[in-house]
Amino acid sequence: MNRSRLQYLLRRYGENIATPSELEELTEFLRHSEEDTLFSEVLVEELKNAPGRSLEDLKAYETLADRVLEQNRTSAEEPFSIIVYKRNWFRWAAAACILLLVSAVIYVKQHSNPATQSLAEKTEHTPPVILPGKNGAILTLADGSSIVLDSLGNGKITSQNGTDVIMQDGKLAYTIVTSNSTGSGYNTLSTPKGRQYQIRLHDGTEVWLNAASSIRYPTVFSGGERIVEVTGEAYFEVTKDAARPFKVKLNQQAEIAVLGTQFNVNAYHNEPAITTTLLEGSIRFSTYNDPLSKKEKVLRPGQQTKLDNQTFDLTTTNNVEIAQVIAWKNGIFDFNGAGVEEVMQQLERWYDIEVTYKKGVPDIRFFGKMTKNLTLNDLLVILEKSNVHFKIEGRKITVTP
Repeated sequence: MNRSRLQYLLRRYGENIATPSELEELTEFLRHSEEDTLFSEVLVEELKNAPGRSLEDLKAYETLADRVLEQNRTSAEEPFSIIVYKRNWFRWAAAACILLLVSAVIYVKQHSNPATQSLAEKTEHTPPVILPGKNGAILTLADGSSIVLDSLGNGKITSQNGTDVIMQDGKLAYTIVTSNSTGSGYNTLSTPKGRQYQIRLHDGTEVWLNAASSIRYPTVFSGGERIVEVTGEAYFEVTKDAARPFKVKLNQQAEIAVLGTQFNVNAYHNEPAITTTLLEGSIRFSTYNDPLSKKEKVLRPGQQTKLDNQTFDLTTTNNVEIAQVIAWKNGIFDFNGAGVEEVMQQLERWYDIEVTYKKGVPDIRFFGKMTKNLTLNDLLVILEKSNVHFKIEGRKITVTP
């Protein structure tokens, strides 16, 4: 469904003049659409552009939301909302502006009802708007010099070891220009908090870096192996080369060996485990922190390994939810099953903030999705509907019960 059609259907529904077929069309779109960002943008735009609309008028949207949610509960499909789980009870909460009609309605209520205390009103002064992260990184060359890539346009950046380093459609790429290219020079691509980036290595391998991550690699792979080093989180689409295995070294604890495959690795130092998830092909995950207790696991598509950073225990899970694992790469926060601490760690990296807890970490889990292009302020307003509260002081966020 295109934007204009969605705008038309929402307006018809909001004015209570939608025909039965139009209502069914809108409901089916909500139940099956994967155009998360389109829906969130159009709905919030429609509601914000109707300043004269009362809260009574907004009840129509709640009715539609109830209909969609009920259909999903009865059909055993994942509900289009965030469910908040706390100990042994569930409740529907206002959720992200993404396939979530209920949340958008309550979001507008939050901003239009003077009797409702907003996040901004809880601070002495209106907090500054904290924008979402964006595309950007720092390239450190073999000679130690650095280049900020955030705003560079297409074209050649520099030449090293017989290769040209270029910017191409918003990502970094390496191309061989002379026959005497060598792999003696190493570059490092690093993303600060609030940035993510994509690189194509000289063999054609594509790598996506999440925020607060890095990859160290030779400008040209030489010898019988292709070896890179990663910290943080990265998604790989490795070019097949049976004669030269591709290896990823992780935090001086483990490595992944592949021939040609797609996989995601999460190796942040502040996470409880190194997590590797295979999408396609085959990889071998192995540890080398202690040669006497080396552990190995060959993964099949849909499997995930976790290497505990404290005990070094290696566990494997089958049939993981791949879409959730790589949601960050696709511009989505997928909080399904995530606790407050896990959610806030993701926000720390993407919004470049510091999070503290006033009275410990609340015992709450979330199920739902949010687009990553929301401002932090809007995202926290939505999360507050789950009985978690936040205080903004500059870039420091305090979580309170």
